[in-house]
Amino acid sequence: MLVQEPALKEPEIKELPVVAPNPSIVDQIPLKLIMLLAAPYLAGKTAEAALRKAHQIYKEQRFCSTLDILGEDATVDEDCQQSVYNYVSLIDLVAKSPLSVTRPEQQITVSFKPSMFSTATPGSPAAQKHLDRAYERIETIVNHARQKQIRVTLEAEDHNWTDFHLDTYFALINAGYDNVGTVLQSRLFRTRNDIKRFDERMRVRMVIGIYNEPAQIAATQKPIMKELAVEYASDLCQRGTYVELASHDNDCVKNFLERVVVPQRIPANKFEVQHLLGVPRKDLQQSLISGQYFIEMAKTAKGKDYEHLAELARAGALMRMYLPYGTEQVAGPYCRRRLKANPNMFAYGIKNLLHIQ
Repeated sequence: MLVQEPALKEPEIKELPVVAPNPSIVDQIPLKLIMLLAAPYLAGKTAEAALRKAHQIYKEQRFCSTLDILGEDATVDEDCQQSVYNYVSLIDLVAKSPLSVTRPEQQITVSFKPSMFSTATPGSPAAQKHLDRAYERIETIVNHARQKQIRVTLEAEDHNWTDFHLDTYFALINAGYDNVGTVLQSRLFRTRNDIKRFDERMRVRMVIGIYNEPAQIAATQKPIMKELAVEYASDLCQRGTYVELASHDNDCVKNFLERVVVPQRIPANKFEVQHLLGVPRKDLQQSLISGQYFIEMAKTAKGKDYEHLAELARAGALMRMYLPYGTEQVAGPYCRRRLKANPNMFAYGIKNLLHIQ
């Protein structure tokens, strides 16, 4: 399985109460239909296509982007090495075609998953030698990105990978790499303690997570996960960590801004909001970018809160879109998992297919 490398405004769609298919039924949906429904959430099949999409959405809507080559769970070393090559090539492509931005944090970033670089899962027999190689491959990418002045993010996967992905991240930070961020999942109980390892050198994408985890180690109710995401984002901000809140829940974003950003006086260059390409949140996105969101908040604010909101209104909040891309062989499994984790995506896909706004 090799990923072939270097190829609108989305209509505003209000959520409707649509009954999504049972997860077991999702597995029976033909791949071509899955890909048809998932098309709005994918940035294309190639790096060139994804980069064009990144430039398009910045030009039209001022959305920043992070590019992610789809693919997980490598089975042979050749796939691992191909992933290294693919990411080095992607970084070169991004470096040659930067956005015309005024703040460095607005530039296109690159994201990748650890299991693309190891043929063994942590905890499996003789895994360590494979994980050592995975670290070397990941460092190769991070080092190349630093040379090209591109920021990268080492993503989270299911709980089997958490120790490896975090240990790798901290090893890179302690080795002096200042261009790498990572991901924390609020659903995992361990995250409360993991946060204690973070400081002002670091950058975290805070998500609830899309992997179904055992109830013994993770929260199972989304309202709890979203509340924890805000709580953990607050803890990270207090530690000086750059926080990227990735949530499509408007209330979760609202709580983050009202209960974290404003009380802690977090400046606009120390946080951002992230959404998946294709999920309709146009009103929220545009109000954050323009600063109008903070103008509305300032109407009832006083003192230092008012002053901080006025600064945020002038700067606007950074909105970054997650742009995954890849061929059907790798995009298919990703899209099925997203559909199972977020049934609303089925409704969005149907409405996009029928051009319903």
